[in-house]
Amino acid sequence: MPWKCPSCGSETDLGYNICWTCQAPRPGTDSDTGISRLEMLVTTTPTLTTHTIDAYLGPVFGETIYGANVLRDIFAAVTDVVGGRSGAYEALLIRGRNTAMAEMTQRADQLGANAVVGMHFDYSTVGNSMLMICCIGTAVTVTPKISPDGQEPQ
Repeated sequence: MPWKCPSCGSETDLGYNICWTCQAPRPGTDSDTGISRLEMLVTTTPTLTTHTIDAYLGPVFGETIYGANVLRDIFAAVTDVVGGRSGAYEALLIRGRNTAMAEMTQRADQLGANAVVGMHFDYSTVGNSMLMICCIGTAVTVTPKISPDGQEPQ
């Protein structure tokens, strides 16, 4: 299902976070700075030591595909020759991870979850210049083992 770019009016396939025509960001995606804080408890472990899992609501996913541009490829090629880290690609990975996690937690919230357990990422390339990042976890409802006032729940 395509989305319509608010900047130029062209259509781009869902899953792409930038307009194919004008390179404008898709509405609702993260900015270059990324998200600073998730509003939901997310862990890579299957259980939580601080909370009791009350219900498993099912798997949730967040996915994003970013296209590399010519300048980023040129700078990465120079980095390959002289050595060192590619800041442009690292920034792209951070943005992609943040976007995928934000989409995953939004979907968990839509299911009524207040946490995601067992979260992990999967990275893949699509074509010659696209990076796909998937975030996968299990949406759950949890209750803290210790109440906010420091007492154990009854």
